[in-house]
Amino acid sequence: MSRLSFGDDKGHDAELKMLVLKCSLQNAVLHDGKADIGAVIGRVVAENPELRESIGKVKNEVAKAVRSVNFISLEEQKRRLEKLAPKTKSLVTLKREKKEKEKQALPELRDVVLGKVVTRFAPCPSGPLNILQVLRALMLSYLYAKMYKGEFILRFEDTDPSPGKIEKEYYDMIRDDMKFLGVKWDTEIIESEHMDEFYKHGQQLIERGFAYVDFTPAEEFRKLKLKKKEPVYRNAGLDENMKAWKAMLAGDYKEGRAVLRFKTSMSDPNPAFRDPAILRIAKGKHPHVGGKYCVWPLYNFANVVEDHDAGVTHVFRGKEHEHNSHIQNKIYKALGWDPPSVMNFGMIYLPGKKEHTRDIKEKIKAGKYSGWDDPRLHTIAALRRMGFQGKAFHEVAVVVGHSKSDIKFSMESLETANRRIIDPKSNRYMAVFDPVKISVKGYPHETNFVTEPLHPDFPRRGIKRLPVDVKSISISKDDWKKLKGKTFRLKGLANIKLTGRSGTYTGNEIKKTMQKIHWVSKPSLNVELIVPEGDKLVSRKGIGEPAMAKLKPGDLIQLERVGFGKVDSVERGKVRICWTHK
Repeated sequence: MSRLSFGDDKGHDAELKMLVLKCSLQNAVLHDGKADIGAVIGRVVAENPELRESIGKVKNEVAKAVRSVNFISLEEQKRRLEKLAPKTKSLVTLKREKKEKEKQALPELRDVVLGKVVTRFAPCPSGPLNILQVLRALMLSYLYAKMYKGEFILRFEDTDPSPGKIEKEYYDMIRDDMKFLGVKWDTEIIESEHMDEFYKHGQQLIERGFAYVDFTPAEEFRKLKLKKKEPVYRNAGLDENMKAWKAMLAGDYKEGRAVLRFKTSMSDPNPAFRDPAILRIAKGKHPHVGGKYCVWPLYNFANVVEDHDAGVTHVFRGKEHEHNSHIQNKIYKALGWDPPSVMNFGMIYLPGKKEHTRDIKEKIKAGKYSGWDDPRLHTIAALRRMGFQGKAFHEVAVVVGHSKSDIKFSMESLETANRRIIDPKSNRYMAVFDPVKISVKGYPHETNFVTEPLHPDFPRRGIKRLPVDVKSISISKDDWKKLKGKTFRLKGLANIKLTGRSGTYTGNEIKKTMQKIHWVSKPSLNVELIVPEGDKLVSRKGIGEPAMAKLKPGDLIQLERVGFGKVDSVERGKVRICWTHK
């Protein structure tokens, strides 16, 4: 695309003035008749970024247009805007979108200091990220840190060396997911690298009388807990506890033989709060640190130590963790530390059957899923493959917020946000699935092709050539059934009346009331559309216009009257597309 050189090209001058006038009228209509020069300049440059190189000329044209537009009445502004740009969104739509944008802001946090907020997102590297982790735990932590110009930490909770629980590949998969989402972390922490800190603070709790080494078998302890009875090891002296603690660290005991318990009260009304274990023996080989350690911290203790050492001020997590907060606060107090502020949010329920990470792993191994990016999954990898954009998750996360109410999440909200983002990026193409061939009689033009813009709203992006063979034009079987005996328009080509497998040319006048359908003529190429439908992955096969051969994997497109998609692969004579949404 050549650069514009205003001043020596009357056509470009006229084009600039038309764009400036349209944006001025839009801004005026949106703001009760008064356009703002700065806002109009921003809109003009957003629609044509190349104009930044001629920003002085743009400012002059905008100043003149705004003065003129602000001089006329609001009704006249509306009338002129409708005449100039009939496809422009209505005033009601523009105002609704403005209100929605104003609503898209997170509520303020209490007692925060700008620049001092520290948040963290702490995934376990047992699999890549999924939409449930992202919409609240990740996005709230990240967006609030950004909102208050604070620090955001990515922390890998990898202190469970159980076989198959943590795998090395997932550390990078999570990092890649976050980069795709546009989430930048200031600090990265891997918990398994801080084992000495856990041991140090575990020993402090023993020395202060808040922890003891317990040899009571797990099943027996459960019975004692329910009966509110103390295990015999609870009252062991400091020397005895220190000797057992050192033996644990030295690897002298088998798994399950001993745990370090935090001393609360065995008569606490809630059985979950009665002397919880905080470190236990686990001798599996860890994917990050190997077999170096045999005593590992449990969730509550690891969270307290890591949050304190990193200076975390605000924690966002599900309300199912409220009992964990209770235990953690007691550990904080025993260690003489102040706990962070904790915001517990409600559960998010996705449509369809919920699948746990371990179940997905098994299905991938069994070949039931093609991988973590299988379009039937709600992983970020799958949604990325389908064409969802990271920014869409930011927008939806703000709307979802951190309310304690449980919500039933509809993918439509994510699709709506995503559509706004990808629509301007997605060139238009025609592909016909389940095709039926028809012929057109009486077509008067001798040309064997027609041209259409790649994107109707961005003519500068270029055009494409659609081959025309009036003896072989394919339309979808559904359209063929519905339109037999009717007059309709083959988009960009002609109006025809269809009788059986033959159509008769009826003119080329574009009528608003006439149905417009997509079509493909010879030559064409094979197109496959991959569509998730519940538990099934459906492959829709058809033919597409030859311009699609120039597409590359990763390109976002819109198939006319079908929907958006992301190019999965391009082979000779065939394009494979992953369905995004309507």
